[in-house]
Amino acid sequence: MVTILRDNTLSENPNNTLLEIEVGPARGQRYVIGPNGARIGRDSSNDFVIHDPSLSRFHCRIYWTPEGQLRIADLGSTNTTEVNRQPVQDVALMPGDRIAIGDTVVRVLGGSPQPAAVITTDTFAIPPPVAGHSAPEVPNLFDQSAHEATSGNHLPKSLWFGVVTVVVVAVIALFFKLGLFDTNKRIATAGAALTGLEIQYEKVQATASNIFRYALNFGGNTLIARIDNLDNARHVTRDKKVEPQTLGPLIQRLETSGFFTLQDDYQGMAQDVLDAWDLTLTLGTRTKHVRVVNRVEPEAFAAVRAIVEEFGKNELGLAALSLPPERLIELAREAMLQGRKIFDEREVSFGRLYKALKAYHEADVYLETIDPKPDFYAQVIGGQADAKRELQQRYDDRDFRAERAVKLNDWTDAAKQLRIILEMIPEREDERNKQAQVKLMDVERHLKR
Repeated sequence: MVTILRDNTLSENPNNTLLEIEVGPARGQRYVIGPNGARIGRDSSNDFVIHDPSLSRFHCRIYWTPEGQLRIADLGSTNTTEVNRQPVQDVALMPGDRIAIGDTVVRVLGGSPQPAAVITTDTFAIPPPVAGHSAPEVPNLFDQSAHEATSGNHLPKSLWFGVVTVVVVAVIALFFKLGLFDTNKRIATAGAALTGLEIQYEKVQATASNIFRYALNFGGNTLIARIDNLDNARHVTRDKKVEPQTLGPLIQRLETSGFFTLQDDYQGMAQDVLDAWDLTLTLGTRTKHVRVVNRVEPEAFAAVRAIVEEFGKNELGLAALSLPPERLIELAREAMLQGRKIFDEREVSFGRLYKALKAYHEADVYLETIDPKPDFYAQVIGGQADAKRELQQRYDDRDFRAERAVKLNDWTDAAKQLRIILEMIPEREDERNKQAQVKLMDVERHLKR
């Protein structure tokens, strides 16, 4: 959630940070990034909406890591996200950094003002700045120079890590106890009315040696997931637009799960560990928020939690992220060899090229978080490009044959070519498949005459 500042008073709140627009239509506007971070882009379902045609619909996201570090992640934008004039994927932010997105430049300030009078919205467009208005100066609360000058004693790094980790676990446990992770303040999205489905899910598993966090949000037909794992230093953000017509089975499973009959809070006791699940589900006009901490999940909750995690894995390809790097490399090699085999056998059936492309893509996904890349990575990228190029060439050829048959009123041949396209590209969400289906319906009407 983004909080628009109307009247600022200073507050040393480490969970917030202040940003200011330096260049763009809302120049001079300041806003706070709260504990839940903020997503930025043109789409109205974003936390921070910028009406800039050079921005992607979901351009980037600013978020806090469990250890309190502010980071920015590009969400696969067309024109990239830049920090200090360098394109970035996922990097930490520091006071004074300048974020360039489209024609807008945002500066990270060092202060963390707490508004005395605020207007809070889950989704908003930034209004133009008031003429002549000058925002007060904000001191740099991130400045560590004074602290460093007075710190003479240093503990071993291993001891510091243990102390910090225990403190983080304790703070997270306290947040859950006090309800500070309450997700009842749901993200309001225009697209929610189309499906009646919204999901906000967060899982935190913390011990003295590691913290794992998995967060998933779905609304406005957009699915976004974030995974942070300190143990293997993985920080991954993925998002995807989900076709509304594919949500029917998911909604039906959630409807019959018994989730809405659960209590709001299930608390248990555990020493030196935190296992917490926080889930808010909206179906139509009903909204239910349930939190489970350090105890066995109720059966209905476990069922819905599994459904939600399966949804994220299937749509965003998240299943592999929990595996060790060695296993990911092994799976990638197997997928690459499978893709090569299917590509070599592409004349066996019309759908082989698409299967080869999917296998190469699977290998690429396995290697997404692996650095440095293995020696066969170039074969993965090259094979993927070859399969994609040849599939497009064959599609263009069949589409041309179908169009020619239509012009000649040869409806039988037109139907044949379009059915071949559907076999070549079976993915119903693919635009080429959609176009072929529409054309085939029209051709079949002619065949019935």
